[in-house]
Amino acid sequence: ARPGTVERFSDLPIHAWVERAPAPAVGFRYSIIFSHEDGGTPTDRLMATWGRTTDVEFVYGTERTPDGVLHQEIQARNHDILPFAGQRLGSHPLLWVSTDNNMVSDTGPQDAVRFGLAPEFVALENVAREVVMDKSPWTYALMSAELRRDGRIDPDGKPGSARIPDPRRFAYLEACGELVNATLAFDIGVSKAGGQTEWFASDRGDYRFRIGRSGCFRAAVPLADGVTAEQITGVRMRAYTRPRRDIEPILPAGTGRVTLRRLNGVFMLDEQYRPGAVRLRWAGLIEARGEAAPVPVPAPPSSNRTR
Repeated sequence: ARPGTVERFSDLPIHAWVERAPAPAVGFRYSIIFSHEDGGTPTDRLMATWGRTTDVEFVYGTERTPDGVLHQEIQARNHDILPFAGQRLGSHPLLWVSTDNNMVSDTGPQDAVRFGLAPEFVALENVAREVVMDKSPWTYALMSAELRRDGRIDPDGKPGSARIPDPRRFAYLEACGELVNATLAFDIGVSKAGGQTEWFASDRGDYRFRIGRSGCFRAAVPLADGVTAEQITGVRMRAYTRPRRDIEPILPAGTGRVTLRRLNGVFMLDEQYRPGAVRLRWAGLIEARGEAAPVPVPAPPSSNRTR
């Protein structure tokens, strides 16, 4: 454990999982869910772009490539992937959490508190990593408890404040797709009295709160106080041309492109902070161009199911 975390019940490793290394390598990759990260991405941006305030990190991998070479690696400071050259306890590599955003080192103080989590074996095909939390729903309650303890919950928290409303006010969304020179935001539609629909945005009007990666990803959208999951009636996506990187030229408006292939569902947390029924599932292909109008995701209202 990182010094100062155990005493404060902060940034603790709470769950571990292992998955097979991507082909053609043969081996395993180990990841840890931490209760939070004191450094790195602020809390409100974590919810908007990752759909959680836990910290999920790859920490160790052992893979044999087709040429017969065995690679043992860790994710170190600055997210650098480095060879593991540390000690072992039997066959288990010893790792030290060494940064405020929960990167690891293969050296550290010998008197540190040691955690030995038994990893759960998972296969993450067409799903986001956060499904590991869904399978262990107590992780959401623990996540929320740390937010309260750290003073990070504010019903009136604005984007950029690093504070969020109660996690039970959020709609949690998972989708899969490809982003080309683009960032992405989602809107959640909520039915109101009189048949009107009110839309709530994941980015809340702030470009920093948009998703910028391909694959399967999550977002969490704060809804009005008192809204229930049964009132959620629709999802739409918005594509934006990504900001320029470093000194590259600014990309012309409309350059960004998003191809969405799956909406794995939307859910809210119940009173005990457990994930509720999944709603609005869809698979297909729709595209959106940067700065264009929002594109509805054609998930039928009947596509609701319990876990």
